Amino acid sequence: MVMSQQSDPNPVLDDNQIATSRFRVLAGPFRLIFIGLTAVGILLAVHQILALQIISGVVLLENSYLYLMLAIYLSNLFLVFPFSSHSPRDRIPTYDVILFVTCLSVGGYFAVTGLRSLEEGWEFVSPIFPAALAFLFWALIVEAARRAGGPAIAIIFGVLSLYPIFADASFMPALFSGLPQDLASTARYHIMSEESVLGIPMRVFGTLIIGFILFGVALQSTGGGRFFINLAFALLGGVRGGPAKVAIFASGLFGSLSGSVVTNVLTTGAMTIPAMKRAGYPARYAGGIEACASTGGVLMPPVMGATAFVMASFLEVPYLAVAAAAVVPSFLYFFGLFVQIDSYAARNAVKGLPRDEIPSVTKTISQGWFFIFGFLLLIYLLIYLKREAHAPFYATIALLALSQFGKLKSRDPWYYIVGLGIISYIGIILSSVHMSANFTTTLPFGAGILLLVLCHIPIHIRVPSERVMEFVESSGRLLVELVAILAAVGLIVGGLMMTGMASSFSGEITRVAGGKLIPLLLMGALTAFILGVGMTVTAAYILLAIVLAPALIGLGLDPIAVHLFILYWGMISFITPPVALGAFAAASLAGSGPMRTGLEAMRFGSVIYFLPFFFVLNPALVLHGETVTILVETGSAMAGIVLIASGLQGHLVLLGSFSGDARSLVARVILVFGGLALAYPEMISNFAGLAALLLAVILRPRNSV
Repeated sequence: MVMSQQSDPNPVLDDNQIATSRFRVLAGPFRLIFIGLTAVGILLAVHQILALQIISGVVLLENSYLYLMLAIYLSNLFLVFPFSSHSPRDRIPTYDVILFVTCLSVGGYFAVTGLRSLEEGWEFVSPIFPAALAFLFWALIVEAARRAGGPAIAIIFGVLSLYPIFADASFMPALFSGLPQDLASTARYHIMSEESVLGIPMRVFGTLIIGFILFGVALQSTGGGRFFINLAFALLGGVRGGPAKVAIFASGLFGSLSGSVVTNVLTTGAMTIPAMKRAGYPARYAGGIEACASTGGVLMPPVMGATAFVMASFLEVPYLAVAAAAVVPSFLYFFGLFVQIDSYAARNAVKGLPRDEIPSVTKTISQGWFFIFGFLLLIYLLIYLKREAHAPFYATIALLALSQFGKLKSRDPWYYIVGLGIISYIGIILSSVHMSANFTTTLPFGAGILLLVLCHIPIHIRVPSERVMEFVESSGRLLVELVAILAAVGLIVGGLMMTGMASSFSGEITRVAGGKLIPLLLMGALTAFILGVGMTVTAAYILLAIVLAPALIGLGLDPIAVHLFILYWGMISFITPPVALGAFAAASLAGSGPMRTGLEAMRFGSVIYFLPFFFVLNPALVLHGETVTILVETGSAMAGIVLIASGLQGHLVLLGSFSGDARSLVARVILVFGGLALAYPEMISNFAGLAALLLAVILRPRNSV
């Protein structure tokens, strides 16, 4: 069941396998156009982010750059995303060709007139022609979001983008009212201001997110997904409940880079779910565990998906600060999932895989060591050199080069030539921090391009042009979908900013909650969950970051903890019925009922329902405070999570399982409440938690095994 890296360098599931029902299959000139435009967009991003100054010796104006990215990727979306489920998948209808040309032309027009727009203040008053095009671009963005995210997303985004027109108190309750605007002003603001479509979501995409998407695609296309799964099987496959623990390890690592719960489930779950079923886990349990692991992966540093970068922009802090704050919450989530799995395996005697199905650790590492190196290089560039924008581009080049180097034999003279080139490239990257500003980006990038050319000179290691085109095409599919959603999210931000509702709502919701912390947190959690059901996590997070976060921060809570609280509760919808997209995707692989799989995902991932309250009420869990305090509070939270997980699964470490009688049930309930008390940041609650543990042990029947 575990396949070697050498035999299959492709990912577990490629993009075509994952999304055949969503994407058109492009061929001929249209495929070349799609790939060509995607490549142009990537090169444009590299030119802008690395400030290469190749075009006219300067970088582009930010608004012109973002308009070009919108023009490229939104137009490409109409080529790969069909109008409906009944639309043809093997050809492009005439109406989509028209939409493609229109979107490319309109976006290009705004890019060319970017400077004039700023100088003449088009967001307030503009000529008739760009004003008319603003309406058209607005409609194209909503339609793109509908194709990428579904009808519900389009309705939500479309209605909320129209909010400024109906913001007057005569239409809206006081809680939701704001300064009204006419339709023309709303259209101009959405398209021509720097607070709506060109606001934080798109700016973060254009400066940070695109690089990490490319790194993720490079990791998949070179076989990184399969390598990390094989490594997880090698390390954990043979222990008690091994396949489920493999899912935690593999999905956590892969999900941090992919940024997509569903893609993570379909990629890693293709191997972990069958293994769990063969080890003795019921299908619904296997699907639920994989859904929880994949959801947690998106919350795990160092990458954390797109939302973490948006969060850093909202908070006006370095991305590293957000990633550092997320370390302990992410660890506690996976720790809770691990304890639940181990308790279940112990109670139900679920063993690991046979030794003949487990790959060798040394052999696995020897076949894919460069994936680990590429991942570590990315982390080094992020944490030590603090090159957040540049890191993924440099790491991607290194990963592609190393993957080719791994195919050479030591007796081949090219082995030493390419190896020396890689060492030189890494040295240039590490020493670039000491170079003058003119060389800190241009020299590493130029050296990287030369390295990739060097790697592909030997005929026997040359990557066929088709593989290169597949890499760009896979990147394009991810990019068009993300740009469509982020541009539409910008419409919501623009509507809230334009009307002033964002600031007024915070005051009103605080008043409704009576200025009390716990009711406000509960309202925020419920709102984040509801929005997470109907919107993407990024969209839900951005909306709540604008309207809810100021109210919570105003009550004295840590800003980063508040924003992580919102993110976590937005993610909960992926494992919570009735929607539970992550659980439903896992159910399709497991062959189990979607709702039953979702309910099991809720049970195994139950820590995530409590965890946001733990760290938002205790800043030590987001690494704010003295070192001793952080260690003590983290240990207390871990102890609380052990009790919660043990109570839910009916097995307490060192003591054994609880039988199914009434006394055991009472003891399990007491354990859960004791765990909550231990995790709460008060000394008296810790004593209450210990007392609950003692009581549960006393109540546990002597015949429990």
